[in-house]
Amino acid sequence: MSGPDWGERPELEAGTQVDLNLTSLVDVVFALLIVFMVSSAAMIEQGRVDAATGQVELALPAGQTSESKAPSSELVVQIDSDGNMFEGGAAMDRRSLSVRVLEKLKGAPDLQVRVEADQKLTYERVMALIERLQELGVKNVGLATRVPTP
Repeated sequence: MSGPDWGERPELEAGTQVDLNLTSLVDVVFALLIVFMVSSAAMIEQGRVDAATGQVELALPAGQTSESKAPSSELVVQIDSDGNMFEGGAAMDRRSLSVRVLEKLKGAPDLQVRVEADQKLTYERVMALIERLQELGVKNVGLATRVPTP
């Protein structure tokens, strides 16, 4: 059993070169590249790409105080709703956080640590971190909140 009948195969003259025109394919690829570049830049500007800014997406609880100016010797520790800790957007475990805090304390004994904890995180987990920071010698520990929208 043979396949469908496509008709006779055309004979090529001797010396005839067959080539494939890829101009339209290249145009489509360049158009897609431009679309992805523009859309990724727009997503970064809108803050929808957290990895580009080194921030962790947290739902901070609301507070009444205004934003304060960060002191020169401040360390910001973020904890997401699963209890994962971050410093400067980089994930870290309990041991590496302790090492980082001790390093900062050597250079600045008046180190202030700001804890940004997701509001879904249990109070117990936040207090465990604060107690660990105090054990390491940190005297100034603050809790970050978001400014409520009017």
